[in-house]
Amino acid sequence: MKKSLLALAAMGAFVGAAQAQSSVSVYGIYDGGYSVTKTDMTSAAGAKTGTQGGGFTGGESASSRVGFRGVEDLGGGLSANFNLELGITAGTGEVTTTTAAASATTFGIATGANQGSGTGVRTSIVGIGSKEFGSLAVGRQLTGMHGILAGDVWGGNNMAGDITYSDINSTAGGAGVTASGRINFVTTRASNMLVYTSPTVMGFNLRGDYGNTTATSASQPGIQFATKGIYAGYKYGPVTAKIGRVEAVSNEALAATAAFGGSKTVVTGGNIMYQDKGLTVQYTNGRNLTEAYTVAAGYVQGSAVKANKISASYQIGAVMPFVQYGQGATEAGRVATAANTSTDDKARRLGT
Repeated sequence: MKKSLLALAAMGAFVGAAQAQSSVSVYGIYDGGYSVTKTDMTSAAGAKTGTQGGGFTGGESASSRVGFRGVEDLGGGLSANFNLELGITAGTGEVTTTTAAASATTFGIATGANQGSGTGVRTSIVGIGSKEFGSLAVGRQLTGMHGILAGDVWGGNNMAGDITYSDINSTAGGAGVTASGRINFVTTRASNMLVYTSPTVMGFNLRGDYGNTTATSASQPGIQFATKGIYAGYKYGPVTAKIGRVEAVSNEALAATAAFGGSKTVVTGGNIMYQDKGLTVQYTNGRNLTEAYTVAAGYVQGSAVKANKISASYQIGAVMPFVQYGQGATEAGRVATAANTSTDDKARRLGT
């Protein structure tokens, strides 16, 4: 009875009283538990350092969320749909309301309007689909690169050690800068984004992303953030292949009293997967190049991150053991007058 009342409330909120959804569903994940993380690092000079921490936290294997989906059959092979998904804080159950900064930095470089949401909204889209022509969706949503780098072998994407999707844990990304080596940095989600997904023809399908956000604040007026992505996929029997490229460009300090600047992040990635009878084996490759822009110097490399990962899992009833091995590297900005730093990173993961 409660589920029926909730579905009716969702229908009323999203499509009004004049037209009810033919299908509305409520879904969610709540991830909480105890975790321990240990990181060991060795510098070029041979000095070894390490950190360890743990506690009752959440969001390790998956981020907690609650969502609503609805689909309306319009006839003639057409359908309308919506999806609203909110992030949940593990431990308190509160909807995430952390205020997102107007700009984010990576390797000490401003990278434009933050892709995080200060209201906890993970997804907020409305769309239309056609069996013959494909689908269009507009709003805040995941980019196509997320599906490539996250991969299809489950291994707790939020856990440290997923070298193509989570952070490459290094502290030598730039001179004196503790940096994240995440390849999908600033291109996981985008707001105000239009997504077209083609129908699958002879195993092939295409997807295109385009988004543009303007964020203003007293300290940083007129920040603009644009996202553009193109992706292709192919499936033949148990083999699936995906490739893609996404570009995030930001323009900053557009006030007349401030110096103009900006940045550009280009992420490329691909994977190939074999999946049959409970076995999944996948190879993933990803690269991230972030460049800073100034009027005087133009675009200059601020960071480069690359990684390869091979993963495997096997479904045995309700249990799915997995193994992953990744190898990657980070490189700081190429500056002739300063010491340039780089890291080599390896990660091994085993679990169920």
